[in-house]
Amino acid sequence: MQDAVARQLTQVYENCAACDDKGYHVGVQGKTMQDYLRFTLLKFYVYLSSSNGNISMAEIAYLNDALGYSMSADQIDRFNVSSKITKYSLKDSMITMMMPFLKMDLETLPIGGMSLAFIEFINQAGLEFMTVENGRTDPFVMRDLGALVLALRNFRMEYITNWEKMVRDQKRREELANRPPYPSGGNTPWGGGTPNTGSPQNPQPQQPGNPAATGNAQTPFQKKDQQNAQDAQQQKPEEKELTLEEQLKKLDELTGLQAVKQDLNSLINLIRVRKMREDRGMPQAAMSLHMAFLGNPGTGKTTVARILAGIYKCLGVLSKGQLVEVDRSGLVSGYVGQTAIKTKEVIDSAMGGVLFIDEAYALSANTGKGDFGQESINTLLKAMEDNRDDLIVIVAGYSDLMMEFLDSNPGLRSRFNKIITFEDYMPDELLDIFKSICTKSGMTVTKEAEDAVLEYFVIRCGQNLKTFANARDIRNYYERAITNQANRLAAIESPTNGQLTTLTIDDVKEIDLN
Repeated sequence: MQDAVARQLTQVYENCAACDDKGYHVGVQGKTMQDYLRFTLLKFYVYLSSSNGNISMAEIAYLNDALGYSMSADQIDRFNVSSKITKYSLKDSMITMMMPFLKMDLETLPIGGMSLAFIEFINQAGLEFMTVENGRTDPFVMRDLGALVLALRNFRMEYITNWEKMVRDQKRREELANRPPYPSGGNTPWGGGTPNTGSPQNPQPQQPGNPAATGNAQTPFQKKDQQNAQDAQQQKPEEKELTLEEQLKKLDELTGLQAVKQDLNSLINLIRVRKMREDRGMPQAAMSLHMAFLGNPGTGKTTVARILAGIYKCLGVLSKGQLVEVDRSGLVSGYVGQTAIKTKEVIDSAMGGVLFIDEAYALSANTGKGDFGQESINTLLKAMEDNRDDLIVIVAGYSDLMMEFLDSNPGLRSRFNKIITFEDYMPDELLDIFKSICTKSGMTVTKEAEDAVLEYFVIRCGQNLKTFANARDIRNYYERAITNQANRLAAIESPTNGQLTTLTIDDVKEIDLN
């Protein structure tokens, strides 16, 4: 290992020790961050070497020198076979390795660079490792390394962006909560009257700040925020209540998601049989229906949750069957004592239905002073236990972050014991979704344009980008396609109906979502 990369590795090892001292680790029992780093790098080097054939003696020597191992070629071959390393599993391992560095970075303002140093080391170490055999880099291995580094960088930026947004939202809520109340008398937009000063015998002047200290008084801003929150939590009722067969058909007609459908159909069959036993007075053990949906954006988690709520209503598991969708901002308040109240209000609105918590890992992302995510988790856990007969909670988010979230509290893992994994869509499935959107919009697609769309998403899926958003990308792609069509047709004085409703190769060939 050359001096520059060796120094980078030493720095990463020091950062590992700092994470261990802080209590940030990767959850491997009895292992330090340095131990997990060496194991992750072993998978990294073995994957790179196996991309272009068997690992060479020069690569084995490099690997052993860099990691302090003394592995033979046979041992490495057996490790490679038993580990079944793929670009997807390697990316997941790298992100898991990087998470403690990210947490350390977010404690330092301006944001620290431990995670960035890790990514840069992976890039330089990979480049160096690829040249030890003959001094040249294989273009296909180079492509895989570039995709991995890009995925790590995208994940880091998205995680930091979400964290910064959460901090801004919390600061804004605190500012609104601590805004002094407007006077109730005089010429104000809220009319006349006298301030709320208590009884004449015991005057209690209204104090600015924590609303909990001012009785039931609320500023107009707080009333508006509360009304907006209530409006957001209310699901617009469907005009026609679907039957069980219609709900099951909606689930079955979703594109892809075969493993998800199989898991849910098994669960639905189990519930049906339990209901039969219950109707016949047979004893049975209690059953938890709370679930965790794991997967990348745009894989249908919210859509499936909404259908599932309707199915449970039809089966008699839930009394109403509505879906209430919320994230951290809808559960956590910015001041002491209010998070439990806010969470309880959301739970009450979801009673009889499904409470769907998107990006649930954000509740446990910050456990320092001044963060009330744990208070919301505790309130949720109690409500889930007390109302298991008429409330189902589904938590959702990225697979690796959700597993970390479930491990953050013993009560979470035990209550969310049913985990459904939503895999990314395949290119042909994305094409089907694109064609479905076109059909619903009254558009048709030429065969040439279909082929171009499929080719684009074959390449995009192969890049394994963290920013890839599955069905959301398809919707964005469609919107750009119809924009291109509009620009093309603008040059035609009087286009035919067929031209107005047809997407051609010219409308899709130049689209790039990067």
